[in-house]
Amino acid sequence: MDFIEQFKNTTLNLPKLPVHYIETIRSENGQVIPDHLQCNSKQPFDSGPVCKTGILSYKVLAEGEGVKTVYEVSIKEPPNMVDYLPGDTIGILTQNLSSDVSFVLDRLHLVEIADCVYEVKLAKPIKKKNPELPPYVPKFITPRRLLTECLDFRIIPRKITLQVLANYTSDPCEKRLLEILASKEGASFYNEFILKNEMTFLHMLKILSSCRPSLAMLIEHLPRLLARPYSIANYDKGSHIRIIFAMLNDGKIGITSTMLENKLLYAARYDKYIYMYLRQIKPVFQYREEDLEKNIIMIGPGTGISPYMGFLEYRKRAKQVNKKVKLGSALLLTSCRHRERNYLCEDEIQQYVQLGLLDNVYEAFSRDADSRYKFVQDIIEDKKEELIKLLLDDNTKLYLCGEGRTMLPRIQDTIATCLSKIKGIPKVESDALMGEYKKMGKYLYYSMIRY
Repeated sequence: MDFIEQFKNTTLNLPKLPVHYIETIRSENGQVIPDHLQCNSKQPFDSGPVCKTGILSYKVLAEGEGVKTVYEVSIKEPPNMVDYLPGDTIGILTQNLSSDVSFVLDRLHLVEIADCVYEVKLAKPIKKKNPELPPYVPKFITPRRLLTECLDFRIIPRKITLQVLANYTSDPCEKRLLEILASKEGASFYNEFILKNEMTFLHMLKILSSCRPSLAMLIEHLPRLLARPYSIANYDKGSHIRIIFAMLNDGKIGITSTMLENKLLYAARYDKYIYMYLRQIKPVFQYREEDLEKNIIMIGPGTGISPYMGFLEYRKRAKQVNKKVKLGSALLLTSCRHRERNYLCEDEIQQYVQLGLLDNVYEAFSRDADSRYKFVQDIIEDKKEELIKLLLDDNTKLYLCGEGRTMLPRIQDTIATCLSKIKGIPKVESDALMGEYKKMGKYLYYSMIRY
């Protein structure tokens, strides 16, 4: 390894190793709960308990060459679920891929005892100040279920974790590699090798064939396997909850989308149960009763339209309850690759237009040669007079939902650019104005997580 040779004569400054404070001990009498191991622990952003419920039905909204497979799933609403509003999300407790779990079990030499019961406890003598067991790891576990349901080994490893791993690595070259990555002197190498390549903990285990950490070490240093959020795409309270999700492509695999797809397609091998809870994030991304009279601009490329299906159903139900209710205008901007192959919820959207609940919808199709618009940004630029005039109205709210790493920042930047042009102000001022809109709740932004 050339990079190890580069550091051959370098004295490394390494961070102080943390105190080992957890141990796992075989238990003859311990009972592992049959439900998801995290179902009794408090969840991030929760506004209600974890509920066990079932999948009622599903349909495929898009599939085929060149497009992502997209599913629409109806989930039975649990009787003890907290009331929700359009725009809210649910968190679904997830699982790591069985192939990944099998690899880690094999590497740790735990295959033969993968389903034996272990007790997780504080190691004695206790040397760590105020030690606490992770609240998301129950007292009794099996190695297989711990790795499947509690720990996230797809995270980017911190330097201190790499240094701890070095103590569990027998090959001198591999051990030196970990020490270099963990050191102050290897900072640029860490950035280049780990961060730039998005190397996960699992990747590192696969590269380092002699690295064999303990189960306790994984509990101490791996973060929680977090529930994955999904926008509620309806407002049929007391009946079912609808979600829409896309499978990843380009060789990437989402653990939760894979878990859900398996439950949908392979009923004989996988159960239909899921564990979910209502999430409450701040700033909220909601459409409330007091918003009915407001004008709304809804922008959602791809599955980013999901929450707006709930918005529009809410408007429909409000009109059914009180025909005299005054509704503000509603515009929807969306996009996909092909109109005929993966335009999500097209019939539903057109029905809302016909009912007068949606004033207009503008669409972009990136792979259709005859499409007027390729991306949502093209729509915003072409319709900037109409959109910015509406946005500047004090009675208007702007909603933006979609993939947050690259897509949403580009769309927001386009809006700010058009705002700059229409108002005749510098771009820096329009950017600041968008920031003010966020603070005052006029502009609500939801970044969807791709898992």
